[in-house]
Amino acid sequence: MTRIENSPAFLIHRRMYQGSSLLLDFFTKDHGRIRLIARGARSSKTSLQMFQCLSISFKGKSDLKSLSQWEISDEPRRLLGDDLILAIYVNELLIRLIPEGDEYSVLFSAYWHFIKDINHKSSSEKEYALRIFENQLMQELGYGLDFKDDIEGNPIKSNGLYDFIEDQGFIAQTEGKILGEILLNIITPNQAIPSSEGLNTLKKLNRKRLKPLLGDKPLKSKELFFVNNRSI
Repeated sequence: MTRIENSPAFLIHRRMYQGSSLLLDFFTKDHGRIRLIARGARSSKTSLQMFQCLSISFKGKSDLKSLSQWEISDEPRRLLGDDLILAIYVNELLIRLIPEGDEYSVLFSAYWHFIKDINHKSSSEKEYALRIFENQLMQELGYGLDFKDDIEGNPIKSNGLYDFIEDQGFIAQTEGKILGEILLNIITPNQAIPSSEGLNTLKKLNRKRLKPLLGDKPLKSKELFFVNNRSI
C-alpha cells in the first residue's frame, strides 16, 4: 500500500462522488497533479478550500487513492471578482495540461506565488503575472521558447521588431508586431510592467501557444470573463 504523509498541496478541482464523498484534484509539490477520494467529506463540518496551501496525507493500493488527513498550512485567503476568475483560470490550465503523477516543484512554487500575491497587485500587474505564469507552465511542459535569440541565432534586440513562428520561435521583421523589449522582459520579469499594448501582445502570443495544447474545448473561466465583456 502507498502511504504519503504531509505533502504540500493546493486543491484545484472538486466534484461529488458516490453519495457523501468527493473526488478531489490536488496540485502537489512532490507528486504533481493527483486525484483522491475524500470519503464522507460532503457531510463534514469543515470543508477543503481552494487557493490555500494544505498539508495532505493519502494512502491506497489502487490508482485512485484516499485522502486520509489534511490541514491548512497557509494564511486565510479569500479571492473575489476578477482575482477569483484568474485563479480559476490558472487551475483549469493545470487540470487540462499537467499529467497526473509527474513532479513539478518549480511550477508549484510559481503557482503559490501567483495565488498569494494576486489580490495585492494592480490590474496590469495581475495580467503580467498571468502571462509570466502561462509561460512558466509551457516551459515546464517542454513547450518553452527562446526569448534571448531569434530563430537565426541572433540576440533579440530590445528595439527590434519580431514575428512569432509556431514551433520555431521569433524572427526579425522590419514590420514585426512584437517589440523585442517585451520578449526580453519575459526572462527578467522583475522589470517594469509592459504597456497595455505590450500586455495585449503577450496575451495574443500566449493564446496562440496554448491553443494546440488545450484543443477546442472551451475553458469555463474564460466564459466568466466574457460575461463582463472582457477576456483573459
